[in-house]
Amino acid sequence: MDILERGWETDVFHESDPRAFDNYVMRDVPVIRRLVETSPSRRVVVKALCEASDLTRLMDVFAPARAIWMFRHYDDMINSNMVAWPGGRNQIDAIVKDRASGDWRGKGMTDETHAIVREHYHPGMNDASALALFWYYRNQLFFDQGFDRHDRVMLMQYEALVTDPAKHVGGMTRFMDVACRPSMSTMISRGSIGKKFPPVIDDRIRALCDAMLARLDAVWKARWEDYA
Repeated sequence: MDILERGWETDVFHESDPRAFDNYVMRDVPVIRRLVETSPSRRVVVKALCEASDLTRLMDVFAPARAIWMFRHYDDMINSNMVAWPGGRNQIDAIVKDRASGDWRGKGMTDETHAIVREHYHPGMNDASALALFWYYRNQLFFDQGFDRHDRVMLMQYEALVTDPAKHVGGMTRFMDVACRPSMSTMISRGSIGKKFPPVIDDRIRALCDAMLARLDAVWKARWEDYA
């Protein structure tokens, strides 16, 4: 979001912006549409933090909108999450019983995914394992919506972006049809990769996440030529 905000042609709404969000949840479509229609910029960027399960509908409503789906290694995501929200488990203990009980966190979860989550869950699992399950099933939404075959959805590997920013910011801006400015890539630091030791995660859940990470990596590598 900070990268795109440095563009001259973009109007960026972060998840903390009360004009577009209420407690990190995107406001109703009429509110967002008004922001888009009154923006002086060519491109309006809205961070769909809690709306991953609803991206297909939102892209249709705001057609020809495009989406960038960012993914990063689950170890770093978990370590970051545990610092920002110590003791947090993203309501996995409730979702495993009733996926509707987790508010936005369980939306869009298929019966098959819910069964996988239930199979790998146990009440005594540590917070890192709970967060790993969350990472798994939220990224499953990418495939459930067919975004691996969608020409208006760009998959971006976080690690590639921060280790070779000039190359990947260029691909991102071409995908969005905005000018690429040098300051977009020079602001990026790779310091967030592997800052801490990998968290302790149940072996079966780590294997589940490794398989998902491999699927995402494969799509990213195969599709990158579309943006390069």
